[in-house]
Amino acid sequence: MKALFGALLGLSLLAPAVAQVPGRPVNIVVPVGPGGGTDLLAREAAKRLADIWGQSVVVENRSGAAGLVGAQSVIRAAPDGNTLLFTHDGVITATPVLYKRPDYDPHKQLIPLSQLAFMPYIAVVHPSVQAKSVPELIALIKQKNAAKDKFGFATSALGSADHLAGEQFRIAAGIDMLIVPYKSAMPAMTDVIAGHLHLGFFTIASTQPHIKAGTLRAVGIMSRERSKLFPELATFSETLPGFVGGTWYGLFAPAGTPAATVEKISSDIRRAVASPEMASYMLNNGFVAASSTPAEFAEFIRKDSARVAEVIRQANVRVE
Repeated sequence: MKALFGALLGLSLLAPAVAQVPGRPVNIVVPVGPGGGTDLLAREAAKRLADIWGQSVVVENRSGAAGLVGAQSVIRAAPDGNTLLFTHDGVITATPVLYKRPDYDPHKQLIPLSQLAFMPYIAVVHPSVQAKSVPELIALIKQKNAAKDKFGFATSALGSADHLAGEQFRIAAGIDMLIVPYKSAMPAMTDVIAGHLHLGFFTIASTQPHIKAGTLRAVGIMSRERSKLFPELATFSETLPGFVGGTWYGLFAPAGTPAATVEKISSDIRRAVASPEMASYMLNNGFVAASSTPAEFAEFIRKDSARVAEVIRQANVRVE
């Protein structure tokens, strides 16, 4: 009997820990539409996690109300590890400040599992704009400000991460810009390409083809270090010390998810991010890998939420 018990115990130690309910697919909710950077990174992560877990991982797009529709569907889900939220930072940091919904508090209703990546913004201008660097861009905008000419800045949405990066840039550089919000990044970038507006902050993945084609000119990148994809492109922090702008991505579970499940999923996410396939995908698409423990991610979110709230306050951003 002791020998049998010992054999069974040995098998249990060798078997992988199960984070979710066995036999059911894991559902990853993405609170934006398909095709964008958040969705594509979520699907790449889902592939890696499916390999690790040996079970189906389904990505479901549930967009609407600045990410609230998707986030709240996860908040209402059973806290068993089978329903997770993959989102960009705005849903966690900016949406609660801008919309002030009493039924939405992601800091209490969601558990941070791990950050996966950071995507720095690239500042791009129409080729007719007489600026090829961040110092030249600031000088040009100040020149237009002095002449009472408008300098148009296209943003994907009011209160979006690129909008707040623009407000942060405006405050740090001491300049004024005409902020023009769109419904998404694509029409905003289209109008910069067409020359209807001067400047926009967009992701590397979305701008890279246009920069190579010459329909957009990159003047600076908002990462801490220069990008391997654009090593000649100076960072904003080389002109404005400490200036970083972009969007981060992470996975969350509903509040009440058991601690052991949280730790297991977080560990598996970090393993997925470290995989050669994920590393290659991120490098080729301009992402900077950034995994973390639940505690590290929670602390990061606390600090970033305070930063975003301060930018919103200083810029007096309001959503009607």
